[in-house]
Amino acid sequence: MKSLLLTLICAVALFAQESVSRMVKLKHVNPDSLFTVLNVLAGKQVRWQPDAQLLNGPASLLDPLEDAIHKLDVPQPAIRNVELTFQMLLAAPQGESQAVPADLNSVVTQLRSVFGFRSFRLMESTVVRAREGKRVETKGIMASVTKADMNALYGITVSNIAITPSEKGSSIRLDGLHFSARLPNASGTVLQDAGIATEIDVREGQKVVVGKTSIDNASQSIFLVVTAKVVD
Repeated sequence: MKSLLLTLICAVALFAQESVSRMVKLKHVNPDSLFTVLNVLAGKQVRWQPDAQLLNGPASLLDPLEDAIHKLDVPQPAIRNVELTFQMLLAAPQGESQAVPADLNSVVTQLRSVFGFRSFRLMESTVVRAREGKRVETKGIMASVTKADMNALYGITVSNIAITPSEKGSSIRLDGLHFSARLPNASGTVLQDAGIATEIDVREGQKVVVGKTSIDNASQSIFLVVTAKVVD
């Protein structure tokens, strides 16, 4: 009798450990993303089939695992859009400033005080709408400052955009910001390269002077000014 009872107990324990299958329907998360989570929680005891959204493993593990999956299966935060404005400002030590947009007046005043430049003019501006967590690239043509009858090329790239909300407005981080320009020399026979590479944080509504690159034997410089804001 005792032997039979022991056999039954062992059989029940063995049955409890037998693999069973259970479908877990997901609404929000990518099924492939659960491999790492399930491996941490159950190791090799449980098998996950993402195409069928099927769990397979010991019955005693499936209830807590299914509960954990449902807690993870929630709507993801919406990816926000960002509007980036890049303004290329030419500065020279001599001459009279041309009219610049009113929103650049404070920037011009600051640059004149810090660097001693007297002449300023807006070479080009471009507006790019991008998505949080994505790469940005834009290219264009602008009037050359080294040879009047030829154009210059410019390019701007940002490797990644991150947004950090705060009480004073969001801060937008631009990783891998790179500005490049190709300008013909005075004779138009050679293209000279100028550029700026950095990473910056821009608070919404704030204009940030990213840096300057010297051209034309350093007598003139191009300043890159960046503005960013979060948009719907």
